[in-house]
This record gives sequence, structure tokens and C-alpha cells, in this order.
Amino acid sequence: MIRVKLSAWTASFRFPTFQSGYQPTLPVPPPSTIQGLLSAVKGEPVYLTELPYLGYVFKSSGKGIDLEKIYALGKIETDIMRREFLYNTELYLYLPDEWKEHFRKPKYQLLLGRSSDLATVEEIKRVELEEREAPIGGTVVPVSLGVPGMVHALVVEHDYSVIPRRPKLVKPFIVLPYPRTDGERKRQRANALYDSDLNIGVYLHRWG
Repeated sequence: MIRVKLSAWTASFRFPTFQSGYQPTLPVPPPSTIQGLLSAVKGEPVYLTELPYLGYVFKSSGKGIDLEKIYALGKIETDIMRREFLYNTELYLYLPDEWKEHFRKPKYQLLLGRSSDLATVEEIKRVELEEREAPIGGTVVPVSLGVPGMVHALVVEHDYSVIPRRPKLVKPFIVLPYPRTDGERKRQRANALYDSDLNIGVYLHRWG
């Protein structure tokens, strides 16, 4: 498999239970963000259920709050909304080898959230991962894995054959921030594939 490293100054991932007012960000991208990213790379809709496997690890240096000017629909009124964002971000994607050529020449701009969260490809590397118990994080995992964490119902993929797009597959996930402390690395452990370069476990999703 290959590992693709992307970096971006900022990233933000919509918190599914907040529709208006203060907008927090999830600590890691949901699967639907990865679907959008892969679709931009390939230049056509990509469905994660059609991939043989997919893994990802996301980390950032911290979180900030941005102030956005918003306009009420059909009115002249404006307001200020606070929106969280993550900064100095890195996303590692684990994909089948055929994605190497797509990431060398992406069709469209790559985003980690909103249109201002531009990402660049820093490295494409072939990796061999060892199966063992390891700390995992910076990703989402199935509830059945039994790792403690926040549980959210997240969209796996959208149906792009209709306008506007509609959620095609929604599943419950444990959202695991990247483990930074010894306690988090001990608590967030599971049988996974171990990436010795990053010293982190990688959970491979297989939705097909």
C-alpha cells in the first residue's frame, strides 16, 4: 500500500450535532471528508464502499477560534459567528498502490474542510505495516472495536448522482483524537497495523 502525506495550515470538520451558532470542529476528519478529498484528486465521484481498504491518521498542533461575518438569508442584517479551526495539520492516507498516480497530479484543489483549508501533497511513499497491538488515534473507528471515546453518527459517503447530494451511508463511529500523552496511548489501543515511521496504529476501514 502507499501512504500519502498532506499538510495544510488550517482544517475544520463540521460537528454533526451543531447546526447554527457556535461551530466547533471535530478533532479528525469524518469519512465523508476523505470521500470528498479522493473525489477531488481523481476528478470524479469516489465511493468509499468501492475501495478495498482505506486508513487515515490526522494530527494538528492545536485549535483556534475564527470570527466569521455572516448574512441572514434575504435580509440586510449581519452577525458574527465563532468557528473553531485546527492549525498546522497533517493527514496521512493509506491506500492501494493505484492511487499513487492520482495524487501525483490531482484534478482539483485539495481541501481539509472548507474552501480556505487548502492542502498540499508532501509525500507519497510505499509502506509495509506490521499487524500488532498499537496505540491508535487521529481517525474514526467502529464502535465494535471497544476503544473508549466520543461516539458520533457520521456520513461515510454521499450520493453524488442527485442534486443536492444526499447521505448514502451513515454509521456510528468512535472519534479518536491523535494520542499525545502516555495515558492516551495506553487507553487508545487496539489490534491494528503499526506504522513504525509515525509510531502509530492504523485502522483499515473496509466498507465494501
